Amino acid sequence: MKNDIEIINVGSYVRLSEEIMAKVITVAIHQGNVVQYECSWWCGETRARDWFSEDDVQEILGAKPHKMKIGFSNVKV
Repeated sequence: MKNDIEIINVGSYVRLSEEIMAKVITVAIHQGNVVQYECSWWCGETRARDWFSEDDVQEILGAKPHKMKIGFSNVKV
């Protein structure tokens, strides 16, 4: 059985709110194909970072494609 998941590439810039544009620095895939993104951004002179779901991402920024598919196969041992 093969399972494909579409994810936002690490290194992509995303809009999280009107004020926050952030860089995706980590992708985590949890049970049930739940995907979360760790994003970082500057808030004045302080670097902030937090985890977000795909629903929290308002827009993927940039001119080139920033999503990719990854696939998994169930291997029985």
